[in-house]
Amino acid sequence: MKKILEKFLAVTLSVSLLAVLPSCGTTASDSTSVSGQASEVTDSSTSLVDDTQSTSEAVGAYIQESMSDNMPDTYTRFYDLRVSQDGKVQLVGMNTSGKIQLLQQEASDWTVLAECDVPANATSYLSMSEDGTLWAIIQDEEGQYSLCTGTDSNALDAVQVDALSQSEALPVELRVNNDGTVFMVIQVGESTVFVVVNSSTQQVTTITPGFYGSPVFYSDGAVYAFIAGSTNLNTFDAENGNMLQQYQLAISSPLARACAATVKDNTLTWSDSDGIHQIALGGSIQQTFADNRSFALASSDFIQQQLVIDSEGSYWISGTNASGQAVVYRYRFDPTATTSADNELVVWAMEDSFLLREALNEYAAAHPEQTVTVEYGSDSLDGGMTTDDVIRTLNVEIFAGEGPDVLVLDGLPVESYISQGVLADLSSIDTSGCYDNIVNCYQDDTGRWALPLLFRPCIMYCQSEENASKLSAAKSLTDLQDLLCVKNDFHYDGYYNLFSELYPSASASIFAQGAQSVNEDALREFLTVTKAVVDAQNITEEYDPLFGDGEDTVSGDDGQHLAVDIPVSMNWYGRSQDPADCAAGSPSDYLLTYIYMVSETQTVPALVCPMPGNVFVPVLTMGVLESSEQKESGIEFIQTMLGCETEEVAGRGSFNGYFVRQGIQLAKASQKNDASTGTPTPAELDLDSVMEQLTTPANTSTSLRELVYEEAAKLYTGSQDLETTLANILQRANLYYAEQS
Repeated sequence: MKKILEKFLAVTLSVSLLAVLPSCGTTASDSTSVSGQASEVTDSSTSLVDDTQSTSEAVGAYIQESMSDNMPDTYTRFYDLRVSQDGKVQLVGMNTSGKIQLLQQEASDWTVLAECDVPANATSYLSMSEDGTLWAIIQDEEGQYSLCTGTDSNALDAVQVDALSQSEALPVELRVNNDGTVFMVIQVGESTVFVVVNSSTQQVTTITPGFYGSPVFYSDGAVYAFIAGSTNLNTFDAENGNMLQQYQLAISSPLARACAATVKDNTLTWSDSDGIHQIALGGSIQQTFADNRSFALASSDFIQQQLVIDSEGSYWISGTNASGQAVVYRYRFDPTATTSADNELVVWAMEDSFLLREALNEYAAAHPEQTVTVEYGSDSLDGGMTTDDVIRTLNVEIFAGEGPDVLVLDGLPVESYISQGVLADLSSIDTSGCYDNIVNCYQDDTGRWALPLLFRPCIMYCQSEENASKLSAAKSLTDLQDLLCVKNDFHYDGYYNLFSELYPSASASIFAQGAQSVNEDALREFLTVTKAVVDAQNITEEYDPLFGDGEDTVSGDDGQHLAVDIPVSMNWYGRSQDPADCAAGSPSDYLLTYIYMVSETQTVPALVCPMPGNVFVPVLTMGVLESSEQKESGIEFIQTMLGCETEEVAGRGSFNGYFVRQGIQLAKASQKNDASTGTPTPAELDLDSVMEQLTTPANTSTSLRELVYEEAAKLYTGSQDLETTLANILQRANLYYAEQS
């Protein structure tokens, strides 16, 4: 794999150079994606090059330059970013004194061209023309918006904009462009209204095309708007509002809300957390560059606002950092920059992860001398490969000594790797302040061979004292059968949902750690109990009709995609009936929500405790290959990941589990709870005590889980009896173990 990646890195850096040449709008018939230093790559990409192109040192790379370090002041925000008619970059921002300033870059310095006070009742939508004329959206005491302009912030003149005067009007954006036009985006009910104002004549052009998503922008006399949730881009004439053209872009998914975009020379350019991307309008080749993990673009702390391209072909992106300070970066191609493929750290994961991205950015920033590459196995699934195929391919590379340096072990045969000496000892990682029972779950007398950074507890809880005594006395899944079989308003509506909640705790017995064989008794018990629940609750669907496959997709305030594994028995919203008294499962984040919302009274449950076996699901389990030439760097990378577990990070999203750093997320949950609501606090629930009782990691092999479910589903539907199901699973699992050895 190392040799393959070296070849790929060399060719992609050279191809990235095309993005800054004047011919950036050229197209080709085949669609492909190319990227530069510290990029995300897939195995399929390696077919672009042959052995003759291999090199240990690639020349030419994008560099990031902070252009806000030498400004005359610090700025709380930038309202506008543009390139003037004579090719100079201009910024409109508010300084620490509360003044609105128009800045212009001159060589390596910034000059203040104009300055004024913030007008009374001004919203956050304002800008300034090159001659110092202020444009601002004002909101009066009755909540009415209006567009105002003038050189004296205390005596502005109103410009009649009908869209702003409507009762449902909500301004979204205001920009002043380099040709002097003023561009606004206004949401009116379910319609997105674009307004273009000629700053000289104050002529207003209104375009009301429907509902459009982000980004929306003006460039060279045209308005560019993405249809919400699609890859379709419509363009409108800024003078008369007529539609000019519709484009169906050859990109895999809609642009993210948290991105900046522009059009220049008939080429769309946008930036997001993965780098800077380009595609010619009407073309089929997407280029990706400036995707170094040390760049601010990769950080969730950097909120992007605008993107422009200067006269030299460099990319300027404005936004705010973690401290709320306005910043602007320039991304410039440096043909003399070198990157050494011999000093490359390769991280492999089946799926993307918010916490992984945080660590990649932080580690790369601390190690500019090293190239950091992350590969996602799931990318190969798009090419027709199955999950088992991806894992087999990875295993071949590992045992051939050509594997990555760092592995996210979720779904992989962790125990097989440990028994065969594939993984390096992680004992040197400082885990002080963590749940020792969790971080040491893959430790023996000789070392610590893997380290989970997240975990999900397999728990049960109930509200009544009567059922609490039954649950607390339960020593096996069979002891829970009667309670699980009770059909109530919070029952399992799909047997996949039932399987997903009960399998993790059972897997620790069925496929016991280090056993490399199947515990037939434990398997029989799991199949018997789950089949009994299916029959008792009359479950006929594979998935819950309301919650699909158990993955509820929501969007957080930070714009991140959150996939929350929801135990159906614990779901409270969308159902009008009384909640269940008790439930069992393996929830991910927001455990408190599950517990107190199921209770009508929102009182402390009578019982919250681990399921029989004290099992937890290790998540984002990290390992370093013993054969890696970057072993020490890999260990340091995992230490960096552990250091990213902070309250600040915990407040930005769900990570499909709890941090192993003790108390972080529980403390965050405590901050969110208002005592006046009656919501139980983490202390009242004694959740730390629950976490500390967990002793046994679930088996996390995706292959074993899938084969068990495939056979169990036949049992649940009645197409296969228990003994046949049992025999088929035993046979397939034994083949799996033989293959791993």
